[in-house]
Amino acid sequence: MIVRENINPESPGPVVWRTDKAASSLDVGFMLAERGALAVWDSVIVKSQSAGRGQLRRQWRSPPGNIYATLRLPRLAPFDDTAASPATGLLFAMALRSRGWPVLLKWPNDLILQADASFYKLGGILLEERGEILLAGVGINVTVAPMGIELREDTALRATSLSCSAIKPPFPEILWRELVNHVYSAYNDNGVFLSRWKAQAEQILLWRGDNVELCEGGQCERGRLVGLSAAGGLCLHTTGGQLKEFLSGTHRLVQ
Repeated sequence: MIVRENINPESPGPVVWRTDKAASSLDVGFMLAERGALAVWDSVIVKSQSAGRGQLRRQWRSPPGNIYATLRLPRLAPFDDTAASPATGLLFAMALRSRGWPVLLKWPNDLILQADASFYKLGGILLEERGEILLAGVGINVTVAPMGIELREDTALRATSLSCSAIKPPFPEILWRELVNHVYSAYNDNGVFLSRWKAQAEQILLWRGDNVELCEGGQCERGRLVGLSAAGGLCLHTTGGQLKEFLSGTHRLVQ
């Protein structure tokens, strides 16, 4: 059963749909959107997924206790082109930071929790589109973090959950409503987000100023991470002395 509720019953705004189990929150989101029941900024949250998916269609293990949700985004700047991924990641990083968690953005849209001098993957975002429908699948480790063989061999960082931090999180459904409310408000703040998202993202960009290796399609390049381009690409000052923009790929820190 899918339950509908307003984030703030006293005023119009985003709607959250809740259900216990689903193959993927993205699948439920597309079903509702295609039926006209999921407006822009409305979302779906499920307690567990049987076929959650991450980047490159990798399976996303989804036990109860975490956030597995999907948010519908507007097809407007910066979500109308390649900047959509880092801009969405920034919105959720800012929302978590507003609650006191020191969250950084790993390009393009991974959420990283800083603990002292170490960094851990807290969650990730996957954008999918069908026609004019753009959805962001959001996974955030609230009480459970993948460990051991559940992590890819090529993963750049170990995983963690909010429950391991000094600030204890509320239940996933409550936290999700708070995050969506913050994301909705931040985007609709008189155009401030549209004009400043790139600068804000660079302020919390993981490994900015450090040497990284970016790999794509079997090809790898090393360089100093300079920041982001206006198109949302990652900019590296390569070891060959060139400033290059990358719109896709995965990167890791190198010494």
